[in-house]
Formats: sequence, C-alpha cells, structure tokens
Amino acid sequence: MSLNMNKALIVFKNISAYEMNFNPNDIAERFVRGDKSRNTDGSGLGLSIAKSFTELQGGDFNIYIDGDLFKVAISF
Repeated sequence: MSLNMNKALIVFKNISAYEMNFNPNDIAERFVRGDKSRNTDGSGLGLSIAKSFTELQGGDFNIYIDGDLFKVAISF
C-alpha cells in the first residue's frame, strides 16, 4: 500500500484461525469462498460485490494476505 495524500484509505483487517493459502486476486471473484471446507450459508459474493461497487465509484480495492492476516484496502 502506497500513501497518497490526495486519497482516503480504509483498511479492514481480519485474523484467521489458520494460514490462508489462496490467491488474493482469486478470492474477489464471484462464487469463491476462502474456506473450502465451509458448509454454512454464504454464496461467495461478498468480496466480489464490494470490489465491483468500489471500482464503479472510482475507487481502488486491494486484498493483501500475510499468513493468517487478511487485509482489504479501499481507497477513493
């Protein structure tokens, strides 16, 4: 993440119980879930919708993964 004084940056962080081993670009695709063993409700659309909405508003949506740390950075 680079600092730009002309943009607002929002970063959401979440720590998982396990190391995440997926590609950050793939996880934002439609119908993709981060946890393959998950069998509860969820369509895998949340990050895809958030990314599309952010980009339609002229913003940038980036996902960063470092072991068990998951970060989403949104800038406008």
